[in-house]
Amino acid sequence: MEKQQPRIGLVGVAFGEAQGTLGSIEAILAEFPDAVVARLKLPQCALGTGLLTLVVNATTDEIGSLAGRLGMVKSVRVKSMVL
Repeated sequence: MEKQQPRIGLVGVAFGEAQGTLGSIEAILAEFPDAVVARLKLPQCALGTGLLTLVVNATTDEIGSLAGRLGMVKSVRVKSMVL
């Protein structure tokens, strides 16, 4: 079996309950330190929600694992794509 090559991907995260959820998201991201190349957080403080966009450089399995772990957090929705 061939080893997977790293790919550039995007992971979009929409989250509610920003105060409690953001800590869980940060803990998961800390488990993927080499995968995240850039991140942009857009808090919607008045609504108590936020958006997080991640640019990642990882294998498709790692991107799927990251997106899956994030998607298991309460009040989080995730979409990912590989470029």
